[in-house]
Amino acid sequence: MNLNSAAREELLSLRLLNQIQVDNFIVYRDQFGPFLNEYELQAIPNWELGDIRRVLQFARIRTGLDTRNTNILNGFIHGDNELFLRWAHPDPPNYDTKKSEGGPNAYALRYRHSFDNRLRFGFTAESDAGEALFRGSNKHGFDFYSAHIFAQNLNQTVRAVALGDYSARMGQGLLLQTGFAPGKSAETVSVARGGRKINAYGAFGETYFFRGAAATLAFGKHLEVTAMYSNRRRDANVQLDTTEFDSPEIEFSSLLTSGYHRTTTEIEDEKELHEQVGGLTATWGGQKGQITANVLHIAYDKPWSPSPAPYRQFGFKGQSLTGASIDYNYRWRNLFLFGETAQSDNGGVAAVNGLLFSADRHVTLTAVHRSLGKDYQSIYGNPFAEVSGSSNEQGLYLGADIRWIRRWQINLYADVWRHPWLRFGVDAPSNGREYLARVLWTKSRNFSVYALWQSETKQRNDDLEKPFGLVNAKRDRLRLHSIYKISKPIELRSRLEWTSYQIGENASSLGFVAYQEAVLKPLGSPVSAALRYTVFDTEDYDSRVYTFENDLFSAVSIPAFSGRGTRWYLNLHWRVNAWLRLDARMEETNTSQAVTDSGTIGKERVWKVQARIKW
Repeated sequence: MNLNSAAREELLSLRLLNQIQVDNFIVYRDQFGPFLNEYELQAIPNWELGDIRRVLQFARIRTGLDTRNTNILNGFIHGDNELFLRWAHPDPPNYDTKKSEGGPNAYALRYRHSFDNRLRFGFTAESDAGEALFRGSNKHGFDFYSAHIFAQNLNQTVRAVALGDYSARMGQGLLLQTGFAPGKSAETVSVARGGRKINAYGAFGETYFFRGAAATLAFGKHLEVTAMYSNRRRDANVQLDTTEFDSPEIEFSSLLTSGYHRTTTEIEDEKELHEQVGGLTATWGGQKGQITANVLHIAYDKPWSPSPAPYRQFGFKGQSLTGASIDYNYRWRNLFLFGETAQSDNGGVAAVNGLLFSADRHVTLTAVHRSLGKDYQSIYGNPFAEVSGSSNEQGLYLGADIRWIRRWQINLYADVWRHPWLRFGVDAPSNGREYLARVLWTKSRNFSVYALWQSETKQRNDDLEKPFGLVNAKRDRLRLHSIYKISKPIELRSRLEWTSYQIGENASSLGFVAYQEAVLKPLGSPVSAALRYTVFDTEDYDSRVYTFENDLFSAVSIPAFSGRGTRWYLNLHWRVNAWLRLDARMEETNTSQAVTDSGTIGKERVWKVQARIKW
């Protein structure tokens, strides 16, 4: 990304900067002109050295002398190419081998071409362990295929065009959010949704994307219109409604999102539903902000008829759903306001409104209020909220990011909410609250340490099964984490984490995780490695602990530890030459004591090997 030409949406899409930081960047660049070098970024208000280092991993500063002006059509020939191949093998298999159609291996393939951050196209193919490959229900090859062409900044009118598979968003996610949408985290002021309205989709996930065409067009300096259409088949649990004996109707009770097609039942549900989506947004913008009108229509070829349950009383049923919304953002000095209000065609209303306030160069404050009606209906909605979905919640979130003397960073948030109607596992209106505090000390570029405390209390059904009886379920966790760079080739990462979980007046269950990781990057060597060893001990599944792991490129690993045992993994990376990268991973989990729903006692291993070819 060229920082001298990057638009606001492109910077927000990095997910590394909040709205105020991005706006300060745009104002500074408009006032003083193009940047001459990376050191000038330190002069931007609210930009700290840590922010600059993260951004420069994905961006650069190109002056007008070396900006590429090649015609976009030449980008289909010129540019960068990457071919990605991965193989994985779990042992023992993590599925029922007697009922599955395929073998124990998982395969993934992806080709991607990019040119000047203006043009991208490629395709992916993927099969999970247990899915057939070039046989059975997949005689055509892999289980999942995806392809896309995406171009942006073509001229003053055509801002973006997506063909094939793409992701999309509208406003703050009340109607639509298929791309990455962070929720509550230690980045306590990253709460406003933003970025491109449409983007290329080249991931291996088989659910949250659209398949069709979309485009963003600008009409003058102030008006921008985005239109999108998707036509694809979805996995669904289809059944026959026999209540009408004369004319039984085919309907579906749920959408399936796992992407697995291994057993006879899973294969029968594959692509059983035809879904069409059409959307339109119109944005009127100026230097201080913008306002956008959105509309989204979703239609199925079969009616949605979920199984009856009290908590589903206000949920969507039928073959089509239409929603409309208005979203806005506005900046006044150091204050940034944002929000969205939406209504579904049954009359349900939902709203999210928030603000970011830069008290001074080192302090950023935020507040987000959400009022999601119990009867509001949305299928692809994913706003900032406590629970998934876009309905049945009212809450207020307050956050702060304080950076003091450049060595200290303090992040705080408090969130309180209530659910006016029932939820799954909660047979009465309920409420909850959550608090987080993180203190980060960066002594130097070679050593940093932080302490994190989080406490969450929410109501759930009483285990004694009293009629409409709710009790408080409280989860607390304390984490200590340090990063120490012994020398340029060696970095150590250490963590201790404790959790406790208590239901009502019962005794709390406890959990503990500790790990030590070493990252080795010998100077002048084409080989690097990462080795982690973890021990864990939790009394039940409720006191489980999650940890993020460094996996192979483009893979994600966030295991949940419960029971008692150990786990280790080794990642190896070999830069063979300028065009070939080889990676391998070996992970092993040894569980001496398991708890309900958390797995079995024994040893589990996974091997992964992948190659990346660039030219």
